[in-house]
Amino acid sequence: MTSSSHLTSRRPALATVAGLSMLCAFAFVTCEVATPATATARPPAPGIMPIEDVKPGMKGHAVTVFSGTDPDRFEVEIVDVIHNFNPGQPAILFRALDPRLQHSGIVGGMSGSPVYVGGKMIGAVAFGWRFNKDPLGGLTPIENMLEIGELPHRPEVQPVAMGREAREGGRVDSMLQLGASPLPARRPLERGAAGNIGMTPLAVPMSLGGFGPRTTLHLAEQLGFTPVAGGRGGGKMADASTRKNFQPGDAVAVVLVGGDTAIAPSGTVTWVGGRKNERVLAFGHPLYGAGPSNLPMADAKVHTIVSSVDRSMKLSSPVAIQGTLIQDRQPAISLRTDIVAPKIPVTTTIRGAEEGFETRTSKTVVAVDPALTPTLVASLLMGGLEEAAGDQVELTTTLRHEVTIETSNGIRTISLEDELGFPAGIVPAPFYRATALQVIAKILDNRFERGRIISVNQEAVVNYGVKVRRVAEIRLGSGDLRPGDLARLDIRLVHERQPDSWVHLDVRIPDDVAGEKLAIHVAGGLSVTPQTQLIGDVDELIDSLTSTYPARALVASVFSPQEGLATKQGIIDDLPPSLLESLDPLSNSNRALRVKRAVHRVVQTPNLVYGEQSLTVEIGRRRISE
Repeated sequence: MTSSSHLTSRRPALATVAGLSMLCAFAFVTCEVATPATATARPPAPGIMPIEDVKPGMKGHAVTVFSGTDPDRFEVEIVDVIHNFNPGQPAILFRALDPRLQHSGIVGGMSGSPVYVGGKMIGAVAFGWRFNKDPLGGLTPIENMLEIGELPHRPEVQPVAMGREAREGGRVDSMLQLGASPLPARRPLERGAAGNIGMTPLAVPMSLGGFGPRTTLHLAEQLGFTPVAGGRGGGKMADASTRKNFQPGDAVAVVLVGGDTAIAPSGTVTWVGGRKNERVLAFGHPLYGAGPSNLPMADAKVHTIVSSVDRSMKLSSPVAIQGTLIQDRQPAISLRTDIVAPKIPVTTTIRGAEEGFETRTSKTVVAVDPALTPTLVASLLMGGLEEAAGDQVELTTTLRHEVTIETSNGIRTISLEDELGFPAGIVPAPFYRATALQVIAKILDNRFERGRIISVNQEAVVNYGVKVRRVAEIRLGSGDLRPGDLARLDIRLVHERQPDSWVHLDVRIPDDVAGEKLAIHVAGGLSVTPQTQLIGDVDELIDSLTSTYPARALVASVFSPQEGLATKQGIIDDLPPSLLESLDPLSNSNRALRVKRAVHRVVQTPNLVYGEQSLTVEIGRRRISE
């Protein structure tokens, strides 16, 4: 997974149409641009105080949940107005007068708490400082937030991960993922990093239920929120007994994972409107700034407030899914209680290969988002394994997945198996090499169509008896190589607590490379991506992803300087350069379909092998006897 454009904040109605359109084109994002008629000044809505009427010294009150589910009020005083704090958006400085906040300061999770002066709403708590001594903060004016509430639900326009891996066609160095990171792009770890003395959006507390410390840290880095301990919940739709009629000041959560384990960033409701009170505004700042969104939303229960010299946080848990986050913008997030967001049922089971290992199973639902879903599904495996097999020792896990998907070609269930090695305990990186995670990522983000993931059943079997070896070095048995020779490769495999071992294998030098330089690459099976035919639709892409080498294998590859062309029938590797250029000119958008010719040899090994090494050799002329 690579960096996502949906971290870019997109702001409607507050810039010229031409200027915003140019910004969207440059950032490769989808924007909803207000027309001049929409952007013109309008009289304030009933119960709303316009920003020009807000003056220093005014007294008022805010509403938020301190504990439980019922909102409570606290007194505030207006300090001043900062104009154009964000592009086209002022900020209202305020000071909290409530004794409960003198110790904690402005609290993460209060984002969206409505503020009233003289019975009229002026805005929502949204900004604060780190390490400040006084309960001083900033408000987003309600007028800016109401603009977001008018934007429609756009499920067909969703953020994309923007990652096009080379298995859709590419040169062999990309196919082998040489130098590529196995992890998806990191999201920023909270807006306003430590040491920033400026006023920044309040930290969004991310309630995590059922995750250990290492998985928690990984999720914080990947998702960009401040983790706080929470509980289970948010896995079921609200029914007649749990249906929430939202009011300003209520606690609200965005459900990324719900059920037996939970991941739920939370904040506060600012405004409720619509004919049936189905429209809800919250936060007073973006979640990610993704623009059109389609994520489940739930009500939340606040357990307590944890005071901190850094930033105090609400400790909460999601309750029941009440609707959908439909817009994620600079002044607010927009929620709808009459829309149901898609969710993926995920069952995660952790087993042991030895007797006495307690089997653990969790049932969850996961939000659908091209940039988030693979990380969320992987986190369920990581969290389960950290709890069940958190030892800092060498172990392997066999991952078995059944992923049921739907594309334009119909519904199919894909059964997959991977074996991952961990030399010193569970760490995140290997999970992103799992075939199922790549399949999930590509179903949601590919150049053909966005498929639907119907369900995921995943199982991890822990084994403490399998040794993991790393490819540390390769040596060439003979430096005098001619076309057609067998090249002897000596491969050193290392283990941290055992003597090194050597494996020997032979690879054939192609007959037509006299006087050329060849690249020889040796890697564990998980590190190598097999070459495939030209991919024509999403199902062929999935078939390509599921074609892998065994984890307990060494793959030796000899790459020729000549190139071939990937076609529907396979790779044509005997094209003369002139014909290759005519079929694939520089101006052709399919230039990525050219591939290096390669010879592969796969050798089974008793141990799981990871890592890779390469060397370059010069091939002499044919021998005279030939």
